[in-house]
Amino acid sequence: MKEVILVLVVLIMLPVTVQSQINWTEHLITTDYLFASWVYAIDVDGDNDVDVLGTAYEDNEITWWENDGNQNFTEHTIDDTFYGAYCVHAIDIDGDTDIDVVGAAADSNIVAWWENDGDENFTYHELSSSFNSAISVHAVDVEPDGDVDIVGGGYWIGQIAWWENDGNENFTEHSITPGFPSLWQIHACDLEGDGDIDVLGASAGSHSIAWWENDGNEDFTQRTVVSGFTEACGVYAIDVDDDSDIDVVGAAQGMHRISWFENDGYENFVERIVDANFLSARGVFAIDLDNDTDIDALGTAFQGYEVAWWENDGLQNFTKHTIALNDTGAAAVYAADVDGDTDIDVLSASSGSDKIVWRESDLVGIEEDGGVNITGHNFGATITNNIQLPNDKSFKLYDISGREINELNPAPGVYFLKVDGAIIQKVIKIR
Repeated sequence: MKEVILVLVVLIMLPVTVQSQINWTEHLITTDYLFASWVYAIDVDGDNDVDVLGTAYEDNEITWWENDGNQNFTEHTIDDTFYGAYCVHAIDIDGDTDIDVVGAAADSNIVAWWENDGDENFTYHELSSSFNSAISVHAVDVEPDGDVDIVGGGYWIGQIAWWENDGNENFTEHSITPGFPSLWQIHACDLEGDGDIDVLGASAGSHSIAWWENDGNEDFTQRTVVSGFTEACGVYAIDVDDDSDIDVVGAAQGMHRISWFENDGYENFVERIVDANFLSARGVFAIDLDNDTDIDALGTAFQGYEVAWWENDGLQNFTKHTIALNDTGAAAVYAADVDGDTDIDVLSASSGSDKIVWRESDLVGIEEDGGVNITGHNFGATITNNIQLPNDKSFKLYDISGREINELNPAPGVYFLKVDGAIIQKVIKIR
Protein backbone atom coordinates (compact mmCIF):
# COMPACT_ATOMS: atom_id res chain seq x y z
CA MET A 1 0.00 0.00 0.00
CA LYS A 2 1.25 3.51 -0.75
CA GLU A 3 0.30 6.82 0.75
CA VAL A 4 -2.55 8.65 -0.94
CA ILE A 5 -1.23 11.91 -2.37
CA LEU A 6 -3.80 14.64 -2.85
CA VAL A 7 -2.74 18.30 -2.66
CA LEU A 8 -5.54 20.71 -1.87
CA VAL A 9 -4.99 24.29 -3.02
CA VAL A 10 -7.38 26.63 -1.24
CA LEU A 11 -7.77 30.14 -2.60
CA ILE A 12 -9.46 33.08 -0.92
CA MET A 13 -13.16 33.46 -1.83
CA LEU A 14 -13.17 30.41 -4.10
CA PRO A 15 -15.31 27.31 -3.35
CA VAL A 16 -13.46 24.09 -2.68
CA THR A 17 -14.60 20.60 -3.67
CA VAL A 18 -12.82 17.83 -1.77
CA GLN A 19 -12.83 14.34 -3.28
CA SER A 20 -11.17 11.06 -2.42
CA GLN A 21 -8.38 9.70 -4.53
CA ILE A 22 -8.01 5.93 -4.36
CA ASN A 23 -5.53 4.10 -6.54
CA TRP A 24 -6.19 0.45 -7.31
CA THR A 25 -3.74 -2.39 -7.83
CA GLU A 26 -5.13 -5.39 -9.70
CA HIS A 27 -4.46 -8.89 -8.37
CA LEU A 28 -5.62 -11.84 -10.46
CA ILE A 29 -7.24 -14.71 -8.62
CA THR A 30 -8.07 -16.73 -11.73
CA THR A 31 -8.01 -16.07 -15.51
CA ASP A 32 -9.39 -19.36 -16.86
CA TYR A 33 -12.73 -19.54 -15.07
CA LEU A 34 -15.09 -19.93 -18.01
CA PHE A 35 -17.85 -17.31 -18.02
CA ALA A 36 -17.21 -16.19 -14.45
CA SER A 37 -20.61 -15.02 -13.26
CA TRP A 38 -20.43 -14.27 -9.54
CA VAL A 39 -18.02 -13.35 -6.76
CA TYR A 40 -18.34 -13.22 -2.99
CA ALA A 41 -15.88 -12.89 -0.11
CA ILE A 42 -15.93 -14.22 3.44
CA ASP A 43 -13.60 -16.05 5.83
CA VAL A 44 -14.42 -19.60 4.73
CA ASP A 45 -11.86 -21.48 6.81
CA GLY A 46 -11.97 -19.47 10.02
CA ASP A 47 -8.34 -18.32 9.96
CA ASN A 48 -9.15 -14.61 10.22
CA ASP A 49 -8.49 -13.63 6.65
CA VAL A 50 -10.89 -13.10 3.76
CA ASP A 51 -11.30 -15.88 1.21
CA VAL A 52 -13.08 -15.62 -2.13
CA LEU A 53 -15.89 -17.64 -3.72
CA GLY A 54 -17.06 -17.66 -7.31
CA THR A 55 -19.16 -19.39 -9.94
CA ALA A 56 -18.20 -20.27 -13.52
CA TYR A 57 -21.27 -20.73 -15.70
CA GLU A 58 -19.53 -22.59 -18.54
CA ASP A 59 -17.23 -24.57 -16.23
CA ASN A 60 -20.29 -25.64 -14.18
CA GLU A 61 -18.26 -24.89 -11.11
CA ILE A 62 -18.46 -23.41 -7.63
CA THR A 63 -15.05 -22.65 -6.21
CA TRP A 64 -13.42 -21.07 -3.22
CA TRP A 65 -9.94 -19.58 -3.12
CA GLU A 66 -8.07 -19.87 0.15
CA ASN A 67 -6.21 -16.78 1.31
CA ASP A 68 -2.96 -17.69 3.09
CA GLY A 69 -2.99 -14.36 4.96
CA ASN A 70 -0.68 -12.73 2.44
CA GLN A 71 -3.25 -12.72 -0.34
CA ASN A 72 -1.82 -15.72 -2.12
CA PHE A 73 -4.90 -17.66 -3.18
CA THR A 74 -5.17 -21.43 -3.57
CA GLU A 75 -8.09 -22.77 -5.60
CA HIS A 76 -10.41 -25.40 -4.10
CA THR A 77 -13.31 -26.83 -6.07
CA ILE A 78 -16.55 -27.20 -4.16
CA ASP A 79 -18.54 -28.67 -7.08
CA ASP A 80 -17.62 -29.01 -10.78
CA THR A 81 -20.85 -30.68 -11.95
CA PHE A 82 -23.18 -27.87 -10.97
CA TYR A 83 -24.43 -27.24 -14.51
CA GLY A 84 -24.88 -23.60 -15.32
CA ALA A 85 -23.49 -22.43 -11.96
CA TYR A 86 -24.45 -18.79 -11.67
CA CYS A 87 -24.62 -17.47 -8.12
CA VAL A 88 -23.01 -18.26 -4.78
CA HIS A 89 -23.47 -17.07 -1.21
CA ALA A 90 -21.90 -18.27 2.02
CA ILE A 91 -22.94 -18.28 5.66
CA ASP A 92 -23.09 -20.71 8.60
CA ILE A 93 -26.29 -22.52 7.63
CA ASP A 94 -26.23 -25.34 10.18
CA GLY A 95 -25.07 -23.39 13.22
CA ASP A 96 -21.81 -25.27 13.76
CA THR A 97 -19.64 -22.12 13.51
CA ASP A 98 -18.11 -22.88 10.11
CA ILE A 99 -19.08 -21.39 6.77
CA ASP A 100 -21.33 -23.33 4.43
CA VAL A 101 -22.07 -22.48 0.81
CA VAL A 102 -25.31 -22.05 -1.13
CA GLY A 103 -25.60 -21.83 -4.90
CA ALA A 104 -27.94 -21.51 -7.89
CA ALA A 105 -27.43 -23.29 -11.24
CA ALA A 106 -29.40 -22.00 -14.22
CA ASP A 107 -28.96 -24.90 -16.67
CA SER A 108 -29.76 -27.67 -14.19
CA ASN A 109 -32.53 -25.71 -12.40
CA ILE A 110 -30.93 -26.48 -9.05
CA VAL A 111 -30.72 -24.63 -5.76
CA ALA A 112 -28.40 -26.40 -3.33
CA TRP A 113 -26.16 -25.97 -0.33
CA TRP A 114 -22.85 -27.54 0.62
CA GLU A 115 -22.18 -28.43 4.23
CA ASN A 116 -18.71 -27.63 5.55
CA ASP A 117 -17.41 -30.29 7.95
CA GLY A 118 -15.09 -27.78 9.59
CA ASP A 119 -12.11 -28.81 7.48
CA GLU A 120 -13.55 -27.34 4.28
CA ASN A 121 -14.75 -30.65 2.92
CA PHE A 122 -18.14 -29.87 1.44
CA THR A 123 -21.15 -32.20 1.23
CA TYR A 124 -23.87 -31.48 -1.33
CA HIS A 125 -27.51 -31.04 -0.24
CA GLU A 126 -30.13 -30.34 -2.88
CA LEU A 127 -33.02 -28.01 -2.12
CA SER A 128 -34.69 -28.17 -5.54
CA SER A 129 -33.87 -29.68 -8.94
CA SER A 130 -36.88 -28.13 -10.69
CA PHE A 131 -36.42 -24.44 -9.93
CA ASN A 132 -36.53 -23.13 -13.49
CA SER A 133 -33.28 -21.40 -14.54
CA ALA A 134 -32.12 -20.79 -10.96
CA ILE A 135 -29.97 -17.67 -11.16
CA SER A 136 -29.81 -15.96 -7.77
CA VAL A 137 -29.60 -17.06 -4.16
CA HIS A 138 -29.29 -15.49 -0.71
CA ALA A 139 -29.14 -17.12 2.72
CA VAL A 140 -30.68 -15.35 5.72
CA ASP A 141 -32.99 -16.04 8.66
CA VAL A 142 -36.30 -15.14 7.00
CA GLU A 143 -38.75 -15.64 9.90
CA PRO A 144 -36.60 -15.01 12.09
CA ASP A 145 -36.45 -18.09 14.31
CA GLY A 146 -32.72 -18.38 14.90
CA ASP A 147 -31.76 -20.58 11.96
CA VAL A 148 -30.71 -19.73 8.43
CA ASP A 149 -33.18 -20.08 5.57
CA ILE A 150 -32.48 -19.75 1.85
CA VAL A 151 -34.10 -17.47 -0.74
CA GLY A 152 -33.77 -18.13 -4.47
CA GLY A 153 -34.84 -16.71 -7.81
CA GLY A 154 -35.18 -18.19 -11.31
CA TYR A 155 -34.61 -16.32 -14.55
CA TRP A 156 -37.09 -17.30 -17.28
CA ILE A 157 -40.35 -17.61 -15.37
CA GLY A 158 -39.10 -15.35 -12.64
CA GLN A 159 -40.25 -17.38 -9.67
CA ILE A 160 -38.98 -16.43 -6.22
CA ALA A 161 -39.15 -18.86 -3.31
CA TRP A 162 -37.72 -19.40 0.11
CA TRP A 163 -36.76 -22.63 1.80
CA GLU A 164 -37.61 -22.81 5.48
CA ASN A 165 -35.03 -24.43 7.72
CA ASP A 166 -36.62 -26.41 10.59
CA GLY A 167 -33.45 -26.00 12.64
CA ASN A 168 -32.11 -29.40 11.58
CA GLU A 169 -31.47 -28.39 7.98
CA ASN A 170 -34.63 -30.00 6.67
CA PHE A 171 -35.92 -27.44 4.19
CA THR A 172 -39.50 -26.75 3.06
CA GLU A 173 -40.07 -24.68 -0.08
CA HIS A 174 -42.51 -21.75 0.02
CA SER A 175 -43.38 -19.62 -3.00
CA ILE A 176 -43.02 -15.84 -2.77
CA THR A 177 -44.08 -15.13 -6.35
CA PRO A 178 -44.65 -17.49 -9.30
CA GLY A 179 -43.53 -15.03 -11.94
CA PHE A 180 -41.34 -11.93 -12.17
CA PRO A 181 -40.04 -12.61 -15.71
CA SER A 182 -36.38 -12.50 -16.64
CA LEU A 183 -35.39 -12.12 -13.02
CA TRP A 184 -31.69 -11.41 -12.68
CA GLN A 185 -31.10 -10.97 -9.00
CA ILE A 186 -32.76 -11.18 -5.61
CA HIS A 187 -31.68 -9.64 -2.32
CA ALA A 188 -33.14 -10.25 1.12
CA CYS A 189 -33.12 -7.84 4.07
CA ASP A 190 -35.45 -6.14 6.54
CA LEU A 191 -36.48 -3.33 4.20
CA GLU A 192 -39.16 -1.79 6.40
CA GLY A 193 -37.50 -2.21 9.78
CA ASP A 194 -40.15 -4.40 11.37
CA GLY A 195 -37.87 -7.25 12.38
CA ASP A 196 -38.60 -9.72 9.59
CA ILE A 197 -36.96 -10.30 6.22
CA ASP A 198 -38.38 -8.87 3.02
CA VAL A 199 -37.20 -9.78 -0.48
CA LEU A 200 -36.20 -7.60 -3.45
CA GLY A 201 -35.92 -8.58 -7.08
CA ALA A 202 -34.68 -7.02 -10.34
CA SER A 203 -36.55 -8.10 -13.47
CA ALA A 204 -35.30 -7.42 -16.99
CA GLY A 205 -38.57 -8.71 -18.45
CA SER A 206 -40.85 -6.41 -16.49
CA HIS A 207 -38.27 -3.60 -16.47
CA SER A 208 -38.73 -3.08 -12.78
CA ILE A 209 -37.41 -3.55 -9.28
CA ALA A 210 -39.96 -4.83 -6.80
CA TRP A 211 -40.00 -5.89 -3.18
CA TRP A 212 -42.13 -8.40 -1.36
CA GLU A 213 -43.28 -7.31 2.06
CA ASN A 214 -43.19 -9.97 4.76
CA ASP A 215 -46.16 -9.53 7.12
CA GLY A 216 -44.32 -11.31 9.92
CA ASN A 217 -45.99 -14.63 9.13
CA GLU A 218 -44.04 -15.07 5.89
CA ASP A 219 -46.97 -14.08 3.70
CA PHE A 220 -45.45 -11.82 1.06
CA THR A 221 -47.11 -8.91 -0.76
CA GLN A 222 -45.50 -7.45 -3.88
CA ARG A 223 -44.67 -3.72 -3.86
CA THR A 224 -42.99 -1.62 -6.53
CA VAL A 225 -39.71 0.18 -6.07
CA VAL A 226 -39.49 1.39 -9.68
CA SER A 227 -41.08 0.58 -13.04
CA GLY A 228 -39.78 1.59 -16.46
CA PHE A 229 -36.26 0.70 -15.31
CA THR A 230 -35.31 -0.91 -18.61
CA GLU A 231 -33.78 -4.40 -18.30
CA ALA A 232 -33.30 -4.12 -14.54
CA CYS A 233 -30.66 -6.67 -13.58
CA GLY A 234 -28.97 -5.64 -10.34
CA VAL A 235 -30.34 -4.82 -6.90
CA TYR A 236 -28.94 -4.17 -3.44
CA ALA A 237 -30.27 -2.48 -0.30
CA ILE A 238 -28.58 -0.26 2.29
CA ASP A 239 -29.18 3.06 4.04
CA VAL A 240 -27.62 5.36 1.43
CA ASP A 241 -28.58 8.73 2.91
CA ASP A 242 -28.08 7.94 6.61
CA ASP A 243 -31.67 8.64 7.63
CA SER A 244 -32.20 5.31 9.42
CA ASP A 245 -34.27 3.62 6.71
CA ILE A 246 -33.17 1.22 3.98
CA ASP A 247 -32.80 2.52 0.45
CA VAL A 248 -32.38 0.49 -2.73
CA VAL A 249 -29.58 0.56 -5.31
CA GLY A 250 -30.18 -0.81 -8.80
CA ALA A 251 -28.67 -1.38 -12.24
CA ALA A 252 -30.64 -1.13 -15.50
CA GLN A 253 -28.78 -2.74 -18.38
CA GLY A 254 -31.08 -1.42 -21.10
CA MET A 255 -30.83 2.15 -19.85
CA HIS A 256 -27.09 1.97 -19.03
CA ARG A 257 -28.04 3.34 -15.63
CA ILE A 258 -27.06 3.03 -11.99
CA SER A 259 -29.60 4.57 -9.60
CA TRP A 260 -30.48 4.63 -5.97
CA PHE A 261 -34.03 4.80 -4.74
CA GLU A 262 -34.64 6.94 -1.71
CA ASN A 263 -36.95 5.50 0.92
CA ASP A 264 -39.09 8.17 2.60
CA GLY A 265 -39.40 6.01 5.70
CA TYR A 266 -42.72 4.58 4.55
CA GLU A 267 -41.28 2.51 1.67
CA ASN A 268 -42.23 5.04 -0.98
CA PHE A 269 -39.20 5.19 -3.25
CA VAL A 270 -37.91 8.07 -5.38
CA GLU A 271 -35.29 7.40 -8.03
CA ARG A 272 -32.02 9.32 -7.81
CA ILE A 273 -29.78 8.71 -10.81
CA VAL A 274 -26.16 7.99 -10.00
CA ASP A 275 -24.97 7.44 -13.58
CA ALA A 276 -27.07 7.49 -16.78
CA ASN A 277 -24.26 6.49 -19.15
CA PHE A 278 -22.75 3.28 -17.78
CA LEU A 279 -22.74 0.93 -20.76
CA SER A 280 -24.91 -2.16 -20.10
CA ALA A 281 -24.89 -1.70 -16.34
CA ARG A 282 -25.05 -5.17 -14.81
CA GLY A 283 -23.77 -5.59 -11.24
CA VAL A 284 -24.28 -3.24 -8.32
CA PHE A 285 -23.14 -2.99 -4.72
CA ALA A 286 -22.87 -0.25 -2.09
CA ILE A 287 -20.56 0.33 0.85
CA ASP A 288 -18.47 3.10 2.41
CA LEU A 289 -15.50 2.70 0.10
CA ASP A 290 -13.51 5.81 1.06
CA ASN A 291 -13.97 5.64 4.84
CA ASP A 292 -15.80 8.96 5.16
CA THR A 293 -18.89 7.48 6.88
CA ASP A 294 -21.25 7.75 3.91
CA ILE A 295 -22.29 5.08 1.42
CA ASP A 296 -20.70 4.94 -2.01
CA ALA A 297 -21.90 2.90 -5.00
CA LEU A 298 -20.12 0.27 -7.10
CA GLY A 299 -21.09 -1.17 -10.46
CA THR A 300 -20.04 -3.23 -13.46
CA ALA A 301 -20.66 -2.34 -17.10
CA PHE A 302 -21.05 -5.58 -19.05
CA GLN A 303 -20.46 -4.13 -22.53
CA GLY A 304 -18.36 -1.24 -21.27
CA TYR A 305 -15.81 -3.68 -19.76
CA GLU A 306 -15.75 -1.41 -16.74
CA VAL A 307 -15.74 -1.59 -12.97
CA ALA A 308 -16.40 1.76 -11.31
CA TRP A 309 -17.34 3.41 -8.05
CA TRP A 310 -19.27 6.56 -7.38
CA GLU A 311 -18.18 8.71 -4.47
CA ASN A 312 -20.92 10.07 -2.24
CA ASP A 313 -20.09 13.56 -0.98
CA GLY A 314 -22.34 13.06 2.05
CA LEU A 315 -25.24 14.85 0.38
CA GLN A 316 -25.84 12.02 -2.11
CA ASN A 317 -24.11 13.78 -4.97
CA PHE A 318 -22.09 11.07 -6.69
CA THR A 319 -18.81 11.42 -8.58
CA LYS A 320 -17.65 8.57 -10.81
CA HIS A 321 -14.22 6.98 -10.48
CA THR A 322 -13.17 4.20 -12.83
CA ILE A 323 -11.49 1.23 -11.18
CA ALA A 324 -10.84 -0.87 -14.30
CA LEU A 325 -11.54 -0.75 -18.04
CA ASN A 326 -10.26 -4.21 -18.99
CA ASP A 327 -13.00 -6.46 -17.57
CA THR A 328 -14.64 -7.90 -20.69
CA GLY A 329 -18.19 -8.82 -19.80
CA ALA A 330 -17.91 -7.33 -16.31
CA ALA A 331 -20.72 -9.14 -14.51
CA ALA A 332 -20.57 -8.99 -10.72
CA VAL A 333 -18.96 -6.78 -8.09
CA TYR A 334 -18.40 -7.10 -4.36
CA ALA A 335 -16.30 -5.26 -1.80
CA ALA A 336 -14.52 -6.33 1.39
CA ASP A 337 -11.23 -5.76 3.20
CA VAL A 338 -9.37 -8.56 1.45
CA ASP A 339 -5.89 -7.78 2.77
CA GLY A 340 -6.81 -6.83 6.33
CA ASP A 341 -5.40 -3.30 6.20
CA THR A 342 -8.70 -1.66 7.25
CA ASP A 343 -9.64 -0.21 3.88
CA ILE A 344 -12.14 -1.71 1.45
CA ASP A 345 -10.94 -3.58 -1.61
CA VAL A 346 -13.05 -4.44 -4.66
CA LEU A 347 -13.66 -7.84 -6.26
CA SER A 348 -15.21 -8.52 -9.65
CA ALA A 349 -16.18 -11.42 -11.89
CA SER A 350 -15.90 -10.96 -15.67
CA SER A 351 -17.72 -13.38 -17.94
CA GLY A 352 -15.99 -12.38 -21.17
CA SER A 353 -12.46 -12.51 -19.82
CA ASP A 354 -13.11 -15.57 -17.60
CA LYS A 355 -11.48 -13.94 -14.61
CA ILE A 356 -12.01 -13.14 -10.99
CA VAL A 357 -9.84 -10.40 -9.58
CA TRP A 358 -9.47 -8.31 -6.49
CA ARG A 359 -8.24 -4.76 -6.63
CA GLU A 360 -6.32 -3.41 -3.70
CA SER A 361 -7.21 0.02 -2.37
CA ASP A 362 -4.37 2.27 -1.25
CA LEU A 363 -6.65 4.43 0.89
CA VAL A 364 -4.86 3.69 4.16
CA GLY A 365 -1.43 5.38 4.06
CA ILE A 366 0.70 2.48 5.30
CA GLU A 367 3.55 0.99 3.29
CA GLU A 368 3.25 -2.71 4.09
CA ASP A 369 6.49 -3.90 2.52
CA GLY A 370 9.00 -1.41 3.82
CA GLY A 371 10.10 0.63 6.79
CA VAL A 372 9.02 4.20 7.37
CA ASN A 373 11.20 6.80 9.05
CA ILE A 374 9.18 8.95 11.42
CA THR A 375 10.52 12.30 12.54
CA GLY A 376 9.53 13.45 16.03
CA HIS A 377 7.92 16.85 16.58
CA ASN A 378 7.96 18.49 19.97
CA PHE A 379 5.55 21.33 19.33
CA GLY A 380 2.50 21.57 21.58
CA ALA A 381 -1.07 20.97 20.56
CA THR A 382 -3.61 23.59 19.56
CA ILE A 383 -7.03 22.84 21.08
CA THR A 384 -9.89 24.23 19.06
CA ASN A 385 -13.47 23.84 17.89
CA ASN A 386 -12.61 24.69 14.29
CA ILE A 387 -9.39 23.86 12.48
CA GLN A 388 -8.02 26.98 10.80
CA LEU A 389 -6.72 25.93 7.39
CA PRO A 390 -4.42 28.18 5.32
CA ASN A 391 -6.13 29.97 2.46
CA ASP A 392 -3.07 30.81 0.41
CA LYS A 393 -0.91 27.67 0.58
CA SER A 394 -1.08 24.02 -0.35
CA PHE A 395 -1.72 21.79 2.63
CA LYS A 396 -2.58 18.30 3.78
CA LEU A 397 -4.41 17.20 6.91
CA TYR A 398 -3.72 13.82 8.54
CA ASP A 399 -5.40 11.95 11.36
CA ILE A 400 -3.48 10.23 14.15
CA SER A 401 -3.06 7.03 12.09
CA GLY A 402 -1.41 8.91 9.24
CA ARG A 403 -4.43 8.73 6.93
CA GLU A 404 -5.03 11.85 4.86
CA ILE A 405 -8.32 13.59 5.69
CA ASN A 406 -10.12 15.11 2.73
CA GLU A 407 -12.69 17.09 4.68
CA LEU A 408 -12.65 20.74 5.61
CA ASN A 409 -14.68 20.15 8.78
CA PRO A 410 -13.60 16.75 10.12
CA ALA A 411 -14.97 14.99 13.17
CA PRO A 412 -13.49 15.60 16.63
CA GLY A 413 -10.06 14.06 17.01
CA VAL A 414 -6.29 14.59 16.79
CA TYR A 415 -4.93 15.92 13.49
CA PHE A 416 -1.63 17.05 12.03
CA LEU A 417 -1.44 19.93 9.54
CA LYS A 418 1.21 19.76 6.85
CA VAL A 419 1.89 22.96 4.89
CA ASP A 420 4.30 23.20 1.96
CA GLY A 421 5.70 19.75 2.76
CA ALA A 422 6.32 20.23 6.48
CA ILE A 423 4.19 19.35 9.49
CA ILE A 424 3.68 22.62 11.32
CA GLN A 425 0.89 22.01 13.80
CA LYS A 426 -0.81 19.38 15.93
CA VAL A 427 -4.51 20.15 16.36
CA ILE A 428 -6.96 18.63 18.80
CA LYS A 429 -10.50 19.29 17.66
CA ILE A 430 -12.93 18.88 20.54
CA ARG A 431 -16.26 19.32 18.76
